[in-house]
Amino acid sequence: MNNINEIQELWKKALPIISKSVSQIFYDVFIASLEPISISGNQLILIAPYESCKKSINKSYKPIIEKAVMQFNQYIEGVQIITTSDMDSFVDAPKSIIAAEEEPQEEDTKTTNSKDYYTSFEASYSFDNFVTGGSNKAAFVAAQTVAENPGVQHNPLFIYGGVGLGKTHIMHAIGNYIKSHSPKKKIIYMTSENFTNDYIDSIKNNNSNDMNRQFRNKYRNLDVLMIDDIQFISGKPSTQEALFHLFNELYQAKKQIVFTSDCHPKKIDNIDERLTSRFQSGLTVDISSPDLETRIAILRKKAYNKKFDVSSDVLNYIAECINTNIRELEGALSKVIYYCNLNNVKANNLDIVNNALKDDIDNISGPVTMQFIVKCVSDYFNIDQKDITSKKKTKNIAEARQIAIYLISDLISVPLVSIGDFMGGRDHSTIIHARDKISDLISTDYRYANYIKDLTEIIKKK
Repeated sequence: MNNINEIQELWKKALPIISKSVSQIFYDVFIASLEPISISGNQLILIAPYESCKKSINKSYKPIIEKAVMQFNQYIEGVQIITTSDMDSFVDAPKSIIAAEEEPQEEDTKTTNSKDYYTSFEASYSFDNFVTGGSNKAAFVAAQTVAENPGVQHNPLFIYGGVGLGKTHIMHAIGNYIKSHSPKKKIIYMTSENFTNDYIDSIKNNNSNDMNRQFRNKYRNLDVLMIDDIQFISGKPSTQEALFHLFNELYQAKKQIVFTSDCHPKKIDNIDERLTSRFQSGLTVDISSPDLETRIAILRKKAYNKKFDVSSDVLNYIAECINTNIRELEGALSKVIYYCNLNNVKANNLDIVNNALKDDIDNISGPVTMQFIVKCVSDYFNIDQKDITSKKKTKNIAEARQIAIYLISDLISVPLVSIGDFMGGRDHSTIIHARDKISDLISTDYRYANYIKDLTEIIKKK
């Protein structure tokens, strides 16, 4: 019995028996991927798609397969699991099967449409328009390195951070760069949900290996695989098993793998430890919330791209008020632009911003900002907020301004240059002078000591 049709019929009869003795997950991932190719020395030869599949079956499930097969052919004494690299040892294998297995690319072109390798990347997401700062510089540099030489360094690259901090922008930037510089490379970018759905679709028909074969062929011949929000495979063991073996194949072939997540790999719940280990086997880098300077730079670039004329005071104020993530920051600027265009006004004072962002600013529950400190000082001395940040030099306004500068530098961590920008574009030395002057007066004039004490209590009540 070495007719390929008879061998396949034998295997088809054995599969239902095997499925009753193994878990559904193991059956879907491993057993369904096996192909019967020959009988050699009373051994049924089954070919596995990759080495780790072969090892897993031999370790725990080979006796189950042998028992099932022997029920339908009394001359078979066992089974042997091999991979394509073992083919030369089995001269009885039909030449047509050997040829197909030794030339997977030919099979791939038949079973996998070329559009499977095409991912549409957002053209506006590039490395050129990604604003870098201390919070994202490491991730940015790593992503550039991966894009320039996929599979050479930082493989896998695992980027994690909160919502709206630029992870997806970086993924699309990698994709756009590779497609531009190496258009023949096969690259897929998808969410973990898309990957899960793709895998589920491939195993809907348990009586056929066709979909499983197409799933393997689609992914195992990639040059770059990028999966966004990988944390969502949590609690999906079958998907995790498929990803584990796919990861091994791509990694061993030196193909680039990139993941993003909202947390560090160790903090993803309900996930196979083997996957966690592989996530961390390359470079793991985080993106944190942007600091004030980065937020201002992002707003400046966004305003420039939109050809929107906006004052530095307004940009600084928005950056001070919106300190959560980049997405909300850009959304706030869009609201200001819309408000200004609707009312035919210029974004040159804080009242405009307060009106445009009333709901957003009222709901802010973040750290103390420069704007809040200036407001407290203006209320305390009954002086208009705009006068404190203006060029006016009357004594009462100048004193209130210097006190506000001292309180900002004392209570919150803000670079002096940012304080100068916020205070009407004053230079570094002016800010230092105001800060040091009030510091000296506190120790020599009880009035100033009381001013600072009262205002500090008012501000800290926030």
